[in-house]
Amino acid sequence: MLVDLCRGPHLRHTGQIGGLKLLTNSSSLWKSSGAPETLQRVSGISFPTAKELRAWEEWRKEAELRDHRRIGKEQELFFFHELSPGSCFFLPRGTRVYNALVSFIRAEYTRRGFSEVKTPTLFSTKLWELSGHWEHYQEDMFALRFPGSDRPTSSQSDHCASHPTDTLALKPMNCPAHCLMFAHRPRSWRELPLRLADFGVLHRAEASGSLGGLTRLRCFQQDDAHIFCAPNQLEAEIRGCLDFLRSVYAVLGFSFRLALSTRPSGFLGEPCLWDQAEQVLQQALEEFGEPWDLNPGDGAFYGPKIDVHLHDALGRPHQCGTIQLDFQLPLRFDLQYKGQAGALERPVLIHRAVLGSVERMLGVLAENHGGKWPLWLSPFQVMVIPVGAEQEDYAREAQQSLQARGLVGDLDADSGLTLSRRVRRAQLANYNFQFVVGQKEQSNRTVNIRTRDNLRLGERDLTEAVGRLLELQSSRVPNAEEMF
Repeated sequence: MLVDLCRGPHLRHTGQIGGLKLLTNSSSLWKSSGAPETLQRVSGISFPTAKELRAWEEWRKEAELRDHRRIGKEQELFFFHELSPGSCFFLPRGTRVYNALVSFIRAEYTRRGFSEVKTPTLFSTKLWELSGHWEHYQEDMFALRFPGSDRPTSSQSDHCASHPTDTLALKPMNCPAHCLMFAHRPRSWRELPLRLADFGVLHRAEASGSLGGLTRLRCFQQDDAHIFCAPNQLEAEIRGCLDFLRSVYAVLGFSFRLALSTRPSGFLGEPCLWDQAEQVLQQALEEFGEPWDLNPGDGAFYGPKIDVHLHDALGRPHQCGTIQLDFQLPLRFDLQYKGQAGALERPVLIHRAVLGSVERMLGVLAENHGGKWPLWLSPFQVMVIPVGAEQEDYAREAQQSLQARGLVGDLDADSGLTLSRRVRRAQLANYNFQFVVGQKEQSNRTVNIRTRDNLRLGERDLTEAVGRLLELQSSRVPNAEEMF
């Protein structure tokens, strides 16, 4: 007897299968009224033609070579440990890439009028009840009991409330803390728009089965920002957010597609406010000029949003950036500012992120570049290679010149390998440039430059070469080797 365990849909007949490949098989238990029965689970993939199957196999092979977990291990960027599940340990090289991404966004913040802030990680659950997250997001939060909450206390610290909170929770997002920051003193219309940016550490109780490398973590940071603005400033701020996205993704080398996600079933607030918010976002998308899709019912519980799906070198989509409009939190936190007429008015809140999770974006970039990082992100910028032992001191001087200007400069003075072997080793390790120094270079205080693709750039003055690298790094070009 055949028991069909697949919901379908099914092919009408096997003649529609031109190419078939089995991928995995594993043992599984079938829950029945009696003793559990052992079944064999087999998974595979099929295509209408054998040509399409071969193309998919090539694509899969390339994707495996670009897997960020493999690249992270080979390049010693990061690792994971069972004693901190769902969290990443960034090694020095990985931390350099991480910091370069954050510095890029910080530079954009300065240019675009954002102010960076820092907020606590641990909050009373009263905050999350006020924001609505405790009702809608509680299962995805890490909560803990206040130490000593089960016994009476005789005294309280000056920094504690008169009634200690029994339950605390690690923040899964920054928006409620930024609302507290807005509300901590009276605000004027002259301060708006107020753009607050926060790289605070976030924690989310992701299920263990959903964790996967850097793509989904329990502990991460976002390039998170919130814009408090007057209603008549809303359209301009949304346009500014969209331009922010386009500028950053152009530097990172990504194409992207936008999607408007509208009111979900468990939404907060009045339908009329949702309709107003969705109309504002739709108008901004139409004026932006890029193609976009509609995702009915996929908005956040507090407001509609624009999701940004970028595409990597293999054509795979990744949801990273987002722009979310929120009329609910200003109401729930009773946020107000004094308007031009002197009356108190309610601000509108925009949630926005460009990179999204910095960790996830680092993983996407590792796979997009296949470990061949552009100079401004690269943890392997320059390898200095002396021809012989007599040039080792000058090679170290060249390395120190690079490091003194904030560039990555490593030294390979392994006398057990020939010069060509050391150059090749640096190229295979994806060092953007190799500075070779022999007797001639030492006498002239120059370096002989090659790229990781073995393009020979010839002899250059050491000081001028370092200066040119700094120019290319600061301009964040994708092809520094060609532009040197």
